Amino acid sequence: MASTIDEYKRLFREAHVSDQMKLFQIHIAIYLVVNIVWLALNTMGTISITPAWAMYYSLVGWGLLVIVHYWFYVRGAENLCKLKEEMVEARIKPKLTDYAGK
Repeated sequence: MASTIDEYKRLFREAHVSDQMKLFQIHIAIYLVVNIVWLALNTMGTISITPAWAMYYSLVGWGLLVIVHYWFYVRGAENLCKLKEEMVEARIKPKLTDYAGK
């Protein structure tokens, strides 16, 4: 029985990591499209921002958030999943011991 639960946990973690990678790829695509359009509008002169270097705020700020997204939710997806499993198991253990005692 324990091997079945362990196998389920492993498969669930793999699915979770895969989902997080897909979400990250969507995040990267949106980041690239929005910032390419933003930089194009700024360099064509359609939008005037003073000082000129301020047009890179969104590129750098959002870029840092993309890195944070990757670091915690893609690279650390399996650890995050394990942490959630431990939290759920800690909440269930008292109920299981109460049930076994009756």
